[in-house]
Amino acid sequence: MAQDPQIRLRKVGVGFLLTFCLFFFLGSFNFPLSFELRKAEIGSFFKQDKKESNRHVNSKTKENTKKIVDSTETAQQHTPVKVAKGETPVDTPEGVERVLLLGDSQLEGLRSPVSAYCDANGHVLVATVIYYGSSTKQWGSSDTLDYFLDVYKPSVVVFAIGLNELFVNDFDQRAVCMRNIIKSFNAHNVRYSWIGPAAWTKDKGIISVMQKEVGSHFFASHELKMERSADGRHPSKSAAKLWFDQVALSLTEKGVIDLSKKVETLPKLKFTRTILMNVK
Repeated sequence: MAQDPQIRLRKVGVGFLLTFCLFFFLGSFNFPLSFELRKAEIGSFFKQDKKESNRHVNSKTKENTKKIVDSTETAQQHTPVKVAKGETPVDTPEGVERVLLLGDSQLEGLRSPVSAYCDANGHVLVATVIYYGSSTKQWGSSDTLDYFLDVYKPSVVVFAIGLNELFVNDFDQRAVCMRNIIKSFNAHNVRYSWIGPAAWTKDKGIISVMQKEVGSHFFASHELKMERSADGRHPSKSAAKLWFDQVALSLTEKGVIDLSKKVETLPKLKFTRTILMNVK
């Protein structure tokens, strides 16, 4: 027997009413919501990312360095590479000039032509010390310079500095540092050439201070027009060669060292000890 439609409708309505009452009853209780907030390890992520990035950069750097030089020693945070006291890393015959190349990142471009000129003219480049980020302040207010002069015992020093000082204005303090550097050169009885910065822009006055303090030993690199590398600041590889052509001519004319035999093309870089340092 078919159920009356009105009775069926009432049953559906009662069902909805009971469901509503049940949810209303449950909603009257204040149940605590339990969840946990976790701090995202963003720092670790970036550390890992940086670590991975450095791994690739270091790998590439090591690969490139291997192609250029047989032995590269690295000193971090401006701690000199320790060489046994009294040890002469490179033996040279009597009468052969021992050349030590010191300075800031400009040496990356100068290192190859300096080595080639030394080789062509019968001299020996005993070491190159590239002090990244350095200025006269670092070289003239610590024992770093004296340390390397003691270790490598050069007869001639080629010192390229100033690219990191174009915008400084503490000239009196810098002048004191410059005098300290010159005192170290004189105390070690070395002939030297002070290569001024290959400035890509106008400085605030540091070059004039250098010219005044250094005198005839100063080479005015800023007067040369140079092609720049990708960073827009450092001279390109070809420009660095032309740059040192002029420096070599100046060194010869001033009697610092005979580099009269010009290097026309740069050969593959011979073995030289290279020390890399970073300013803190």
